[in-house]
Amino acid sequence: MLQSLRIKNFALIEDLEMICTIGLNVLTGETGAGKSILIDALNILLGEKAGPGFIRIGTEKAIIEAIFATKPAVIAWLRKNELLDESEIQNEQNGNVPSELTITREINKTGSRFRINSILTNQASINELKQLLIHVHAQHEARTLLSAQAQLDILDSLAEPIHNNILVQIEQLYEQRLHLKKEWEQMQMSEEQRVKKLEFAKFQLDELQAASIKEIDEDEQLEKKQMVLTNIAQLELAAHNAYQALIGGEAISSEVGFNTGAIDSLQLALSSLEKSINFDNNLEPIRETLNNALALLEDAQFKLRHYKDSLDTDAQALQEIEARLAQLATIKRKYGSTLEQVLNSLEALQRETEELENIAVKTNKLELQLQSINKKLEDLAIAANKNRFASAKKLATEMKNELATLGMENCQFEVVFEKLSEIGPSGFDRIEFAIAPNPGQPLLPLAKIASGGELSRIMLALKSIVAGLNDPPTVIFDEIDTGLSGRIVQAVRDKLAGLAQMRQILCITHQPIIAAAANNHLFIEKQQSKENTNVTIKVLLGQERVKALAAMASGNGNEAVALDFAQSLINQQAQAL
Repeated sequence: MLQSLRIKNFALIEDLEMICTIGLNVLTGETGAGKSILIDALNILLGEKAGPGFIRIGTEKAIIEAIFATKPAVIAWLRKNELLDESEIQNEQNGNVPSELTITREINKTGSRFRINSILTNQASINELKQLLIHVHAQHEARTLLSAQAQLDILDSLAEPIHNNILVQIEQLYEQRLHLKKEWEQMQMSEEQRVKKLEFAKFQLDELQAASIKEIDEDEQLEKKQMVLTNIAQLELAAHNAYQALIGGEAISSEVGFNTGAIDSLQLALSSLEKSINFDNNLEPIRETLNNALALLEDAQFKLRHYKDSLDTDAQALQEIEARLAQLATIKRKYGSTLEQVLNSLEALQRETEELENIAVKTNKLELQLQSINKKLEDLAIAANKNRFASAKKLATEMKNELATLGMENCQFEVVFEKLSEIGPSGFDRIEFAIAPNPGQPLLPLAKIASGGELSRIMLALKSIVAGLNDPPTVIFDEIDTGLSGRIVQAVRDKLAGLAQMRQILCITHQPIIAAAANNHLFIEKQQSKENTNVTIKVLLGQERVKALAAMASGNGNEAVALDFAQSLINQQAQAL
């Protein structure tokens, strides 16, 4: 239930707080006073799009905040989505269920932010939560009642709880059937097409298997070997010269000449130190350094000799490497830019070949699965149809009674069934609400016969019937009484008052008869000065309320006859309670 709505710097509103109560909350005011702005703000708070154009001129941001009384379904949703703050979690663990829920939306010039219980959240979560909190019914929304799917949803909502389980199973099986049918259709081809496709797949598979690729980096390794073999002479020269530099001797290149090797020179240096180290132990660290250097050079000497001996000067090896690289390049052009992709292509071709060779077996398996699913769908659709017929009979009786109380005493209402040629995600039923508003008229689809006033009353009747089921705890009617007059308005008033005993109702109205039934009468007014315009709200009590009802009835809140009429409306409603 909506407890309060706070709006700051939104459209024409500077700072406004609307306090709501249980029962029937009525919003009245002159045309253009700003009543619909409040509903717009509530819709935007609960997920509708909003841009900087909604920010009040001269301010930087708009803030909309609502506090709702919670119920178990809302608490469960908040817990599931981790939107209870620490204190609420602690209270819940202690057995105290949170009693309030706060939703905030801040709109600035670059975007907007949603918060649930001060925790940042996204628009999708707000839209989901809205379904548990509130439903806004504007007169134009009654047109949604004209769609066959909306009517089917209403009928399904009236069935026993097991009916919903049946619908869930139908939808799941329908999705499975779609997937299997698509797979089956993809496998349907002529034998000639299958043979051609299989032959081509085998040709590609043979080519890849003949390449005998084992490592995903084989080409990189071969390129490194190719680089060595291509530059073998330069590598041999470098190794020889480096080796001679270490051991002493003649270099191959005339540009480099060696007499004494680096190792001999280092050993000579160590020998010199050995003769003097007994005179000054400060030479010990130097001798240790030279010893280490000597060990490293001797290791380098060994490795250079081994490296030089290992160099392969076989020209045929280079030719074989270049031939293999050319083969791999051809394979990569056809099957992938890297060898890893080539190996993936190999696996895919192996699967495709296997599927093409066993297509008859798999097709038969799919057909058996489809037959099984179709049988289950048929059984479930029949069960859903049976439940819907029972709900339709009940709905027709209850709608006739409800419409009679709304001034449509002679209206006939039926649910017309049509069986679809194929089972869909909701079964094989297509339904349509049909009415005959007046005696002597045939039953016709709602879309072809209902006026705006009739649609409003039909929607109100439906709301009364489903009020005890899964509807949100708060329902808003935006000028549902448009186009109605006389005793029909009285009937709508009584229906709203009755509905308000099961749901919190917010209703924008221009009818004093309906406003007189309010448990909480809120008056919206637009105040203007030379500098600005502002929308305000206040709760009407006592004589203020009588004057407001009189003004709605006659345009003059101080006229004696109108005041007496307004007081009589209030007295009449008080006696009815």
